[in-house]
This record gives sequence, C-alpha cells and structure tokens, in this order.
Amino acid sequence: MPKSVIHDHDGHVDDILSCILLWLSPEIDLQAVGVTNGDCYADQAFEAILKMATYLDIDGPEIAWNNDPIPKPFPENWRRESYIINELPLFVDIYLKKLYQQGKGRDSEVVFTDCLTHTNRPMTIIGTGPVTHIAKVLQDSALRKKVEEVIVMAGAVQVPGNVEENGHDGSAEWNVYADAPAFKALLDTGVPITMIPLDVTNQAPVTREFLARLDAQSELSKASLLASSLWGLVKGFSYYFWDTITTAAAIRPEIFVFKDMRIDVSTSGKNLGKTSQVLFGGRKVQVANADGQRCIREFAALNF
Repeated sequence: MPKSVIHDHDGHVDDILSCILLWLSPEIDLQAVGVTNGDCYADQAFEAILKMATYLDIDGPEIAWNNDPIPKPFPENWRRESYIINELPLFVDIYLKKLYQQGKGRDSEVVFTDCLTHTNRPMTIIGTGPVTHIAKVLQDSALRKKVEEVIVMAGAVQVPGNVEENGHDGSAEWNVYADAPAFKALLDTGVPITMIPLDVTNQAPVTREFLARLDAQSELSKASLLASSLWGLVKGFSYYFWDTITTAAAIRPEIFVFKDMRIDVSTSGKNLGKTSQVLFGGRKVQVANADGQRCIREFAALNF
C-alpha cells in the first residue's frame, strides 16, 4: 500500500522537484502539499506548483500555502527566484487549460489539520523547509497520534553548517536556523523523526553528468523537461540534492543507513539553529547516513 504523505516545503528548485517526485511516485499517496514562506515568496511558489500540476496534467493533493514570515528569512536573492520559476517559458500556454486548483488556496496549517483529523491510517509528514507550520500543527496531541513519522531535511551533525550570516558562527543548517524554536518544538512533540542532515547531502552535488542525462530524457518526458528547466536555473552554482534526497528517504528508505542519535538544537546565540549530538537532554531521532553517489544513482532512476 502506498505511503500516505503530507509534504511541506519552501518553494525553491529542489523543494518543487521533491514535490513533483512524490506526486509521481507509485510508492507515495500524496494527500496535501504546503508552501512555507522560507526560501521563496510563498504566493509565487504556490502559483508555480499549480501551473506545474496543470502542465503535467496530474491530479491528487490539495495545494496550500502560508504567507506568514519566518523568524530568520532566507537571503533575498534566493527567495526572488520563485518569481522566475513562476514564469517559466513552459507555462506560456497554461492559461488555455483549466488550472489544477481554483481559488487562492487554503492555509497550510488548516489543510494539514484536516488531513490528519480525517485519515484512517498513520501519515508520514515530509518537511523540506523550515518546520514552522508542521510544529504548530503537531502541538495537538490528538493529531500527533495520526503521524507515523516526520522526515526532515535538517541539521548538520558532524559537518559545518551552511548559514553565512553576520553574527553567526556558521554551524547551523538553513532550514533549522530559519526557525530554530519551531525545530525545538518539533523535537519536543515526541513524534518519530527521521533527519536527513548536511552530512548526507554534502556528498550529493548536482553534477553536469546528471543534468546531461536529464536533458537527454526531456524529449520523451514532460516531467523530465520540467525538471531540466528547473535545474537549469541553478547551473553554475554549488547546488546539492538537499530536498530530493530527503524525498528519496521516503520512497527508497533502503538506500540509507539510520542511526539513533540524541539531538538537541540551539535556540539562541551565535550558534542559533546548530543541531548537536548530546548525551543528555535533547531527543532521540533517526539520523540518516548514506553513500551520496548511490543516492544520486537511485534518484536518477526514479520518475523523472
């Protein structure tokens, strides 16, 4: 039976590709998608997701969004790429079709609550952005009982972080840094958590070889053409399979090795958002380890 999934993301290239990958995977029953106002402008990313679903002529989950600001906004130049994504040339004729979903879209927290309230089997929540809204929804103890696990692209355990902001020591990963109190609140819920940290994703850069392979598939698949167009926006930059590998952990968990670790997070100071393995306190979670190159091969073999 396919895994019943809610996906909350923050609208950048790999977030959107993760969403499409989940949508197209026969192993996944995608019930709801939420856009968080993190590495994007949520209204633009929301519109882009609707256009992509219309372009691919697929149906399924309700698309939701939340425009509330997060505590530590991502860099402006990263977020503005959501305007470019929303106006991809592939979408030029989209207005001739009936849009995937009508209206302005409901609030993510409302939609996630509805899904968990009415599900008749435990759900997996995948977070590939700040966990602001996931953490809020899971403050409800009745809803926590409906969650099988939460899989998050989050943290840096034994490697440096990727935050380069004034006054910060660089030890944190961006998704956690963006809303460290929310990540702490998620840990405190007690729901099973699987963490895909930078320790794994640093091993899996987006390579020219991968992009060339995707380009070659584009003539045969609209999904490959869409993916190639999106990846093309980050050609020439150091970019990694952050969120797509996190998605692979839901679809193909067998390619990972998971280790129980007691994890805590700093919620203040120069190391805000740092995730650390601790002996006491914190919360025991499953932390992934994997061969990054194998992850890339497995990812390339999926639905694009």
